[in-house]
Amino acid sequence: MDEQDITRHALKDDTLVIKPGRMLDNYNARDMVEAITSAQAEGYKFIIMDMADLEFLSSAGVGSILGTVGASREMGGDIILCNVSDTILHVLKVLDLADFLIIKSTEKEALTLCEIEL
Repeated sequence: MDEQDITRHALKDDTLVIKPGRMLDNYNARDMVEAITSAQAEGYKFIIMDMADLEFLSSAGVGSILGTVGASREMGGDIILCNVSDTILHVLKVLDLADFLIIKSTEKEALTLCEIEL
């Protein structure tokens, strides 16, 4: 897997996991937007972003997430981040986004939240 590859797999009819590679930056932020918006168009209300492998998140990468959260929330779902490293969490806190975004420790916790339906 390339450090900028983005993978996806469905967990349920309305829940999809998207996993960025090691980097989410200017070079693949557009790919992330396309992965999320195509999932939303396919009817996935909940998108779990598994960030276990993510080592670097640029402002463009942050923008790719922020620019798509509203559409999921309008569908009655959300974008939920999980397996966020301390480094990436620090970036989100510095940008004052840790309270705006839903962040769970594990994919299992994120899935539990999806079953509750926000």
